[in-house]
Amino acid sequence: MTPEPSAPSAGMRSLLRFLGFVGLAVLAVGIFYFARRDGARDAIKQGGAAVAGRLPGLAALDAEVTALVDQVVPSVVSISARMDNPAMERMRQIRRLLGLGENGEPDAGDEKPELGSGAIVSAEGHILTNFHVIARANRVDVRMSDGRVMPARFLGADQQADIAVLKIEAAGLKPLTFADSNAVRVGQVVFAVGNPLGLEETVTQGIISGKGRRAVSGQATEFFQTDAAINPGNSGGPLINVRGQIVGINNAVLLGSSGISFAIPANVAQRVYDDVVKRGRISRPWFGANTWPLNAQIAAELNLGTDTGNLVVSVVPNSPAARAGILAGDVLQEFDGRPVRDSVDIINRLSELKEGDRVAVTLWRAGAVRRVNVTVEGQPWR
Repeated sequence: MTPEPSAPSAGMRSLLRFLGFVGLAVLAVGIFYFARRDGARDAIKQGGAAVAGRLPGLAALDAEVTALVDQVVPSVVSISARMDNPAMERMRQIRRLLGLGENGEPDAGDEKPELGSGAIVSAEGHILTNFHVIARANRVDVRMSDGRVMPARFLGADQQADIAVLKIEAAGLKPLTFADSNAVRVGQVVFAVGNPLGLEETVTQGIISGKGRRAVSGQATEFFQTDAAINPGNSGGPLINVRGQIVGINNAVLLGSSGISFAIPANVAQRVYDDVVKRGRISRPWFGANTWPLNAQIAAELNLGTDTGNLVVSVVPNSPAARAGILAGDVLQEFDGRPVRDSVDIINRLSELKEGDRVAVTLWRAGAVRRVNVTVEGQPWR
C-alpha cells in the first residue's frame, strides 16, 4: 500500500500563512501605488488646466500695471541741484578759451549735485519736489524722461512741509493729478516713481503700510509709511495709486531699516502748490486756540470728566476758534473728523487745509459733547 502523505506541521502552516500575508501586502501596495500615480497625473493635468485658465486674468493685470507705468513715467523728472562756484565758472570759461575741458566734465573742486526727483503737476511746467533737495542750490536742472535737460526756476516753498515748487518752460507736458490723501487706506497698493541713486525712470511697488507717522524729518505734518522701495534720489518723486494719481510725495527712508519709507500726503503738497502758484504766498492755516494735551492727573484736578483730547487754555480774540464759539476750558476731542491726541494732531490737521476750509470740531464742555464748525484762515502774521 502507498503510504498517505502526512499533514503539514504547525511550523509549516505558520510559514505558509506568513507568506500569504506578505503576498497580499505586496499586492495592496502595488494597487495603492498605481492608483496614486494615476491620480497624481490627473491632478497635474487639472492643475495645469486651471493655471492656463487664470493666465488671461494675470496677463490683463500685467497689461494694466505696465500701461499705468507708461502713463506716469513721462510726468516724473530727475532733478540735479547744484551750488555753482562763480570762481570755478570763470576758470571753466578760461579753460574753454584755451581749448581745455571741453568734454563738459566738472572741474576738481566742484560740489557734487544734490540728486532728487520731481512730479510735473501742470501743463504749464510746474514741478513739485522736496525742499531739502534744492535748499542749498543756486542752479537746478531737470531731466525729462525723453532726454531733454532744461533749467528750472524756483517759485517758492514751504520749508516746514518740505515741499518746493519749480517751473520749467517746455511743451507737451503731461501733468499728474492729486488724489485726496484723506481717503488713502492702509493696505492700498501704491507705486513709487523716481530716480534713486541716479537711476532714472525707476518704479517700485508696495502698499501703504501705515498712516499718521510723525517726526521723520522735522516737518509739521504726518506721513504715509510705505514698503515700496525708496532710496536716495527718490526724494521729491510721486507716490501714486492705481489710477495714476499722486497720493504722496516721497520724502525719507528710516535709516537702518528695510522696507520702511515715508511720503508727504498729497493734500499737503497740493496746499503748498496752490499757495505758491495761485495765491503767490505761503499761507499757513490758522485756528487760533492754544491747547494743552490732557492726562488723567490734569483731568482729575480740573474735574473735567474726560481725559482724552486737548484742553483749550486760551483763545485768540477774533480768531476762527473764537468766532466758532470755542472757549477756554473746552476739551477738543475731534478735529476734521479725526481724534485729537495732542497739540501736534491739530497742527498736522491744519497743514492739510487751505484758507477758507470749513472743518467740524467735536468738543467736551461742562459734561456735554458739542459740535461746532470752524472756518480756518491764514496766519495773521508772517
